[in-house]
Amino acid sequence: MFPKNPHFIDWAITSKCNLSCRHCRGMSKGELTTHKAVSVISEIAKLQPEWIIIEGGEPLLRNDLFDLLNLIQRNNIDVYLITNGTLITPQILSSLKALKVKLMISVDGATASTYESIRNGASYKRVIEQAHICAGEGLLASLNFTVMRSNYTEIPGIFEIARSLDVKQITIIGFKPCHGYQNELLAPEEYLEAIRLSCEGAEKTGIDFFFDEPFFQAVVKEKGFYTNIPKLNAGIVTSSTSACIFGEYLFIDTNGDVKPCSFAPIIIDNVNNKLLSDIWDELSNLSFFQKIRDPDSRTGACRSCQYLFDCKGCRSRTFMVTGDWFSTDPCCPLIGCQA
Repeated sequence: MFPKNPHFIDWAITSKCNLSCRHCRGMSKGELTTHKAVSVISEIAKLQPEWIIIEGGEPLLRNDLFDLLNLIQRNNIDVYLITNGTLITPQILSSLKALKVKLMISVDGATASTYESIRNGASYKRVIEQAHICAGEGLLASLNFTVMRSNYTEIPGIFEIARSLDVKQITIIGFKPCHGYQNELLAPEEYLEAIRLSCEGAEKTGIDFFFDEPFFQAVVKEKGFYTNIPKLNAGIVTSSTSACIFGEYLFIDTNGDVKPCSFAPIIIDNVNNKLLSDIWDELSNLSFFQKIRDPDSRTGACRSCQYLFDCKGCRSRTFMVTGDWFSTDPCCPLIGCQA
């Protein structure tokens, strides 16, 4: 059965951005009007998700952002805001703090050269300074790190940065399909090393972390790695399950398209055409999503894996790489590293 309510809502509120990042999934053209965005917030409140993610583009470039955040706060919905951190000012910081927003700043490298090569137009010095200020104000919930072939060896450095900033948590986001993903997608043995480095970094620094990959918990159990997973949710992932939650939350694109995953090449409907609750009901009742939710629908090596029900593999990435929604996740270290 599908959950009665989506775990959370991930909303790309604007396609505007001041950077050009190598791993950007790309944004749809168009942006919901303020009037429509207000309506969508009311619809989200009726769905009662555990929280909402506000992202972009760069959400701080949306002119009505704080009006919308205020409305979300009045509806008693927890808010995580993902920003590249380069546009934060004292006034913005004060407003975010007043609205009790949980801030997540993306730092995809532990060195200036790596970070600036991934986030074109950004200043490593600037983002670390802003992260330090936000952490000092008690506003920074997490550093976000998208793990790619060009940066995964810097995971230990990210833990050291978090410790120096007194940030309590890191969210490591597995690289998902986007333009040029073939060049940055980790091979199974590289994912295994990334997980090992993350566990070692946490053990050394005492920093909590989430690793946004459904096979993470399975790898940790199988390899006996140290881990101390926070009990609270992390914005991007949920602590209630370690498995892929494709179709168990909703992603709203900048133009109002609604998808079953932030990276899925599937559009269920659009909030300009249909109520969000009706879109959720439609998703819940479609046989395709019911089949994907069922681990027994998997093919290949997953079928005999003891961790199948705890993992299910990343469905969006699997489809983008293999063309098959039900195939084995090609990045899984437990399968790809066997020889």
